[in-house]
Amino acid sequence: MSINEISRDEFDSLGIERHGFFPERAWFRSTELNLAGTVILDPFDKDWSYVLVAKDEDGTYRYIEGEVSLPSHQDAEEKLFMSATRIELAGAFQEELYTEPESAAQDETSLIITSIDDEVKKYLKKHPERLYELSPRKFEELVASILKDMGFDVELTQATRDGGRDIIAHVRNAVCSYLTHIECKRYAADNKVGVGIIREVIGVHHIRKATKSIIVTTSFFSSDAVKEAARMENQLDLKDFTDIKAWLQRY
Repeated sequence: MSINEISRDEFDSLGIERHGFFPERAWFRSTELNLAGTVILDPFDKDWSYVLVAKDEDGTYRYIEGEVSLPSHQDAEEKLFMSATRIELAGAFQEELYTEPESAAQDETSLIITSIDDEVKKYLKKHPERLYELSPRKFEELVASILKDMGFDVELTQATRDGGRDIIAHVRNAVCSYLTHIECKRYAADNKVGVGIIREVIGVHHIRKATKSIIVTTSFFSSDAVKEAARMENQLDLKDFTDIKAWLQRY
């Protein structure tokens, strides 16, 4: 195994952009691949997470894998080592990570920034780490498009408004109309959605009398947020980065 612990200064020298706010406690780097990782402590939930990043063709390190809400520093390190070792041993994964199909590489910026279509969803299926590069509004458009493909009639609320429902979705038939409000949060991988957002969405849910509310995030949810949402188990769903990746598998 070629995953070695390094100093923070060595990690910083890689030029990896930080998007989160929680303190890093240990840093690692592969001697075989342009692969690095860090173990992070959540000072609020007192749990641990890890993040793995890899160097892309443009020289930028981007998120490829991670896990949150782990019980201890040791658990986070073990998970990081297991994931990094699996990536190293896969061999073929290196090519897939660093080499993009010619069609996707030709105009990557316009692919992500213009309209959301099936080609964009196919691209994000192969490169889910690029979800973090979408603007918040484009992330909302992506979620709306996926829901439309699932059979919902969707409406995006105005981009300037922040009223706890970025997307209004209906399933209508001859018997009933099923109203769903969706709140989208395009957060960094280690910036977990907290209990405050859950309470805001619950408040709007009751005021607007929706059948169901859903919070969708590129990140994950704090343990307090999960507990709060459980009080409305049949009316509020939480969808995180793992769920979005599962949705994209249909494309």
